[in-house]
Amino acid sequence: MRWTNAMNNAPTLKPPSAPMVDVMLVDDHAIWRGGVRSMLEGSEFRVVSEAASGREALEAACRTRPRLILLDIRMAGGDGLDALQSLKRDLPSAAVIMLTTYDNPTYMARAVAGGAAGYLLKGVDLADLLCALRAVTKGEMLLLPEDLTRALRDLRPDSAGAEDLIEPLTKREEEVLRLVATGLPNRQIGTILFIAESTVKSHVEHIIGKLGVSDRVQAAVWAARHGVMETP
Repeated sequence: MRWTNAMNNAPTLKPPSAPMVDVMLVDDHAIWRGGVRSMLEGSEFRVVSEAASGREALEAACRTRPRLILLDIRMAGGDGLDALQSLKRDLPSAAVIMLTTYDNPTYMARAVAGGAAGYLLKGVDLADLLCALRAVTKGEMLLLPEDLTRALRDLRPDSAGAEDLIEPLTKREEEVLRLVATGLPNRQIGTILFIAESTVKSHVEHIIGKLGVSDRVQAAVWAARHGVMETP
């Protein structure tokens, strides 16, 4: 996995002027949570809550208001990607990093489309983990654009499916869908396309209806699977 900035020689202890940052750990393995908590000791990242499922995570997040959330994908108590949507809805100010064993392009695409700030594998070492957390705290994304493009293209089958839609997408809707699939919020999509945020919202609603999916995350995965990410 590559990063937006170099992580060589990243300090593992709290920089003198760095404020403390509250973190929540979400994983159904208590041993893993304990290991990460121990790794973060001595740094500026303070674990304020833990959860073993998406439901527990939502309750704990609303109670402790963490700034960063490390969230597993496959948990006995439910899908972490579904939990991501709930967390971003109820606590939009929190940055969520998916920390998983799965180097899976489908998961990566859904995570970024759902608002995750990054996607890390559990084999990450302490220096890289701390540098990643510091980058996200500054508002950076951990995935480079080409990493996301690779993930999305890996999802695309040989046969296209856009022709099978009962009501085809308009050219503008395809433009909006491409940007939705990269994880951009409506406001930023509107800025890029020079249209109002409310207009983007309307386009997204029409896209979801035409594709027969339930939300923008599923629309993003549909876009990746059917080649919509490729600019004509």
